[in-house]
Amino acid sequence: MYHMLDLAIVFTLLFSGCAVHGASHCSSMLLDVEGDSGVTVSIPPQIEGEWVSTRCEVRPGPEFITRRYKFHADSTFTAYQFYYRDNHCSSPAYSLKMRGSIKVEDESWLVRGGTKAEYQLDRVVVTSHRPDITEYLITKVNTTCPGFISSHAQWLTNMRYHLYSWYEDVDCLEALPFSMHELQLLRVEEHKIADPRLRKFTTRRELFTGDIHTSRHYRRHYRPQSYQVPLVSIHQENCSICQLIHQGGEVNPPILPTLPEYPVILNGEWVSTRCEVPPQVYFLIRHLIFHGNHTWEGYYHHYLDPLCRNPTYSIYAKGYHSEGLKSEIVKGATEFDFITTEVKVTPRDTSTTNLLNLIVEGDDCGRSGTWKIGVEQDVTPTYGCTALGIRLPHTEYELMRMEYDSQHDAILLYNGQRPSDGSSPTSIDKRATSYQTPLLQCGGVNFLTQDNPQDNVLVLNNSATMATFSLWQFVVICIIYFL
Repeated sequence: MYHMLDLAIVFTLLFSGCAVHGASHCSSMLLDVEGDSGVTVSIPPQIEGEWVSTRCEVRPGPEFITRRYKFHADSTFTAYQFYYRDNHCSSPAYSLKMRGSIKVEDESWLVRGGTKAEYQLDRVVVTSHRPDITEYLITKVNTTCPGFISSHAQWLTNMRYHLYSWYEDVDCLEALPFSMHELQLLRVEEHKIADPRLRKFTTRRELFTGDIHTSRHYRRHYRPQSYQVPLVSIHQENCSICQLIHQGGEVNPPILPTLPEYPVILNGEWVSTRCEVPPQVYFLIRHLIFHGNHTWEGYYHHYLDPLCRNPTYSIYAKGYHSEGLKSEIVKGATEFDFITTEVKVTPRDTSTTNLLNLIVEGDDCGRSGTWKIGVEQDVTPTYGCTALGIRLPHTEYELMRMEYDSQHDAILLYNGQRPSDGSSPTSIDKRATSYQTPLLQCGGVNFLTQDNPQDNVLVLNNSATMATFSLWQFVVICIIYFL
C-alpha cells in the first residue's frame, strides 16, 4: 500500500512539475512574442539576393509547393515555383519559371509594417515532370486558349514551354491558378536567435510575400492583406532543405525527403511563434490549451502594430471539439469541429473601451456602459459581442496538422488558414485547405516521438531544449526509486 502511495506521489510530482514549468515557459514565450524581441525590420525592405522555402508549403486548393526567388540589383527578378503531387514535396508535378521586374514603393496602407510593390512579368515558362501532368497541362491550356498547342507540336515531359511572353505577345496564364500578386506586399525581418548547440547567436533573414486568396476564383484579382510563410535567405545556416531548393531548376526540381506523419493529438499548451497577421484582423498572438478530454481554451490577444506592442483587446474562448478525422481533401491533415460555448472580452486600450461603451442596450455585447480597460467581462449571457464579430454558440470547421520543427526539438501545431474575406469557417464548405502560421508547444503532455509516431512519450519543455522521456524510462525511474 505504501509503495502504491509512493508511486502516486511520483506521478503527482512529475506531472505537477510539468504543469508548473509548462505554465511559466508559456508565459515567457508569450512575453518574447509580444514586442517581438530580437527582431529588426528594414523599411523599405532590402530584398536583393536569393530566398527559398524552408519546407514543403501548403497553399489553398490545396497546392503543395516550394519556392526559390532571386532579386537582382537592377530590380529584375527570377522566380521558380515547384508544384508537387504530395504533401512532402517529394513527387514533382510541374515547375514554373518567371522573369520580370519589380519596383518597391511606399509603406502599405492595407497592412501596417508591410511595403507596397508593383511588378511586371516578362515571361513565364512551364515544365511538366510526369506524362500524366503533361496531358493535364495540354488539356487545361487548350481549353483556356483554343489552339495554343497545335496537334503537330504536342508538349513533351521535361521540356520548357512558354505560357506567357511579353516580347512575343504570348499569354495563356489563365490556364493555371497562377498569380504573382504576392509580390505586391513585402516585408523583411532579421532575427537574432540563440543557438544552444553552437553556443552563439545566429542571424535569420526572412522575406514575407503577400498571401494567396483562399478562393482560386479571386486569386488573380486579389491584393494581399496578409503574408505567406516566409522565405529565408539562401545564406541561412543549418538548413539542408534550403540547399536542396537552391539547387533545383525547372528541369531538375528539388525533391524533398519524405517525413513521418504524426497523428494530431490535441493536448497541452501551444503559443504563437511570432506576431501574426491574419487577413483583416490587424495583428494577433494566440495561446491555446487542450485538456485531452475534448475540451479546449483559447486566448486571442489583438494588437495595432506588427510587433504586437500596442494591445487593443483580448478574447478568452472556451468549448469542446470533435474527434479528429483524416482529411480526404488535404493529404496529411486532420479535420476537427470546434464548438465555442463561452467567451470573455478584455479591452486593453481607450479606443476599444470607448467603442464597447457606445453600444446601446440590446446590441448584444456584455453589460452596456460598464466596460473598463483591463477588466474582463463575460459576453456569454448576451450570446457574444456583435461589435467584435463574436456570435454564440459558434462552430468552426478546422483543419490541423502536427509535426516536429526542422531541428526535431520542438512540436508544431498547424490549424487552418482563415478565409481571405475575413469570415470564419462556419460551414463545411469553408473548411481550410491550407494552414496558418504554426503554434509551438510550450507545455503539457504530448504522445509523439521523433522516431516512431506510435510510441507514447512524455514531452517536457524548458527554455533551451525539449527533453523526451519514454514510458519505459519512467518505469525504470520508479524501480530505482523503490529499491
